[in-house]
Amino acid sequence: GMFKALGYGEATIMGKYMIYSGTAAVIGCVGGYLIGTYVFPEVIWYAYHLMYINIPLIRVVDWKLICIVLAASLLCTIGTTWLSCRYELAETAAGLMRPKAPKPGKRVLLERIPFIWKRMKFLKKVSVRNIFRYKKRFFMMIIGISGCTALLLTGFGLKDSITGFADTQFGEIQVADGTISFNTGNMTGDADTARLDELLGDYVEEYDIVSEMSWDLVEDSGVKSVNMIIMEDPAHISRYVKFKDHKGNEIDYPGKGEAVINNALAEQYGIKTGDEITVRNSDMKEIRVKVSGIFNNHVYNYVFISPDTYEEQMGSAPEYKTVYFNLKDGIDAHQAAADLMEDSSILSVTVNNDMKERISNMMKSMNYIVIVVILSAGALAFIVLYNLTNINITERIREIATIKVLGFFKNETSAYVFRENRVLTAFGIVFGLILGVFLHRFVMSQIKVDMVSFDVYVAPLSYVYSIVLTFVFNFLVNLIMSAKLENINMAESLKSVE
Repeated sequence: GMFKALGYGEATIMGKYMIYSGTAAVIGCVGGYLIGTYVFPEVIWYAYHLMYINIPLIRVVDWKLICIVLAASLLCTIGTTWLSCRYELAETAAGLMRPKAPKPGKRVLLERIPFIWKRMKFLKKVSVRNIFRYKKRFFMMIIGISGCTALLLTGFGLKDSITGFADTQFGEIQVADGTISFNTGNMTGDADTARLDELLGDYVEEYDIVSEMSWDLVEDSGVKSVNMIIMEDPAHISRYVKFKDHKGNEIDYPGKGEAVINNALAEQYGIKTGDEITVRNSDMKEIRVKVSGIFNNHVYNYVFISPDTYEEQMGSAPEYKTVYFNLKDGIDAHQAAADLMEDSSILSVTVNNDMKERISNMMKSMNYIVIVVILSAGALAFIVLYNLTNINITERIREIATIKVLGFFKNETSAYVFRENRVLTAFGIVFGLILGVFLHRFVMSQIKVDMVSFDVYVAPLSYVYSIVLTFVFNFLVNLIMSAKLENINMAESLKSVE
């Protein structure tokens, strides 16, 4: 208003504020670029070092991405500044220099419910009206807090989905205690069975002979390496592998001309139950089967078929060189594996519990990435709450000074102002939890690891953590801003605006 009265043009006045906000955006982008290029990758790379060999980190400058981020930041800051200035400059200079009258209070929906409204205290009624009185602040707070809660839920959801899949894989899907691989040929004869009974009898409660071969799934979109499994006695499959679909329904072992495949394979190539697939070995011989079921699985890709299917299409019986086993109660798995490895015919003994612990330890590195996400969410929540609370206090400084003159104590004044923050934070959390579910699903859909399928899952406790942390951020901001409330001069309420 003062600039306009002094004769400055609208473009000059608008340019002053647009340059201010644009400079902040550019400085923020430079800082964000440095953090995103040198800090975040170090944390993520360190997490990968715990899982894989130490490979040097090579940073690549993506100018296209930098330009997109800068353009988005400038659009958000300069764009909103332009809209605000355009609206304000439509008024006269005198109108701009006059203090704006506070927004009139309006009846809210809650007032139409007398049972609740009449039982509310006066100050709580004032808070409810103020929440819906300033609609811009209402939506800004909800959008900001919902973004914070969504980030928190995504971070915790990543941990739940990735770090817990080993327990599911080797506790609910692959329930065998271990696998033995032999370097000899077929083991289906009576003499081989008797030898296995003698070799494994002291350690193993039950075992079954299996054929494991590496084949290729042939699809129009590409070729994928898979483990083709053939149980000599399909009726015993539930002892070692649980076939269940995404709804938890049990799936039967495939019959003649059929196959059961894992869910990751089906999703990657768009295979559905009833579709026909082709698998091919290194000699370019092919087997065509119809998919009779798709089971949940997280590690490796599998195609299960019956011995009859293999014999009919290949003209010979499969080569059985693997044994799935379950140990007797009280038997030490590592000692049993060491004893069995002394036999020259055994190539390897794999204890599934070791695999489970190894994968679980590797996935613990995800904690570092989750911390980064939580810190980012905390920064977002703090900035949103601090700025909006600061605006709220500044705009209502005379109102707050007046209630202090009327004898409100420190805690009562704080409660009067910050009650709105807590209510709006609760609204934001509700929307944030919904947004977080979809954001988590999107992030998980972008994580592609060959031969590993993560479960898209958020533990109930993660929802609790996200809610509690969001309220903690709210509490910290309110604690900081309470000092500003205390420093408001009560004489302000007695001064005229001029």
